[in-house]
Amino acid sequence: MERLARREFLVAGAAGFMAAMASDMAGKQKAQASEKRGRGSQAGEEYEVYAIKYAGPFTSKLAMVLWMEGWDQEIERNYYFWAIRAKSGETTLVDTGTGPTEANRRKLKNYVNPVDALARLKVKPDEVTRVVITHIHFDHVGGMEIFPKAFPKAKFYVQRKELDFWIRNPIAKRRPFQGITDPIANKALASLEGTKRLVVVDGDKSIAPGMTLLLAPGHTVGLQAVMVNTAKGKVILASDCAHIHRSFKEDIPSCLITDMVAWLKSYDKLRSKTEIDLIFPGHDVMMLEQFPKVAEDVTRLA
Repeated sequence: MERLARREFLVAGAAGFMAAMASDMAGKQKAQASEKRGRGSQAGEEYEVYAIKYAGPFTSKLAMVLWMEGWDQEIERNYYFWAIRAKSGETTLVDTGTGPTEANRRKLKNYVNPVDALARLKVKPDEVTRVVITHIHFDHVGGMEIFPKAFPKAKFYVQRKELDFWIRNPIAKRRPFQGITDPIANKALASLEGTKRLVVVDGDKSIAPGMTLLLAPGHTVGLQAVMVNTAKGKVILASDCAHIHRSFKEDIPSCLITDMVAWLKSYDKLRSKTEIDLIFPGHDVMMLEQFPKVAEDVTRLA
């Protein structure tokens, strides 16, 4: 009897140990899956993310947005900026769109003043507290012509490398670069230097709970993406780190390259942070066509 009791005790103990091991393994697997989805690994608020189309569609050769691929194919692209909304209503804008002066000069198709486009989301001007400038090309920084006045409580975030290149480097005045920026917007941005309204960033930086800037050069010298916590997981607004989503899947940038090696490393960096389907590019029509519409030319991405 004593030997039998001892045997039962050992069997029960082994069963308990195996159950504990299984529970621990399940917990680890669950944690790994959670991290892969981008959940829970960064404390902070969950945000809602919106894509706001302000111009387009425009038609070009596929090779323009997918390097050396599809010279005989055409593709449509839209111009966007993005809104990140907290539960409180506090809003961070990612990029500024194109200003009215430059839009008129370029005769942008179906152009809407970005301030008016944002109003469709019923965002009040004083709710906009941050504006992240991903890079200093006309279709992403041009709204600086009007944004500082339109959103008086907003601070503007830009990478130091990006600011120094476009504002101070004489190379930026040469034709390949000069044709894709907006002198009016650049002047407005430079005028904020030395004030509390311009935050110059060096590399990756957390700017709010659950919201991080990620340096991702290649398209330009100091392009930055924005990573935010959402109910879906970590969403990355990559702007023109890719013009279309295929670039992230196929590892091919667009033809508008400053540094190809840096660009491919930026792909590695962003893809390591979250699921590939939660990384959003700068100009893909799928953001307008494949996500819930909440207002005219406004969709909810997460």
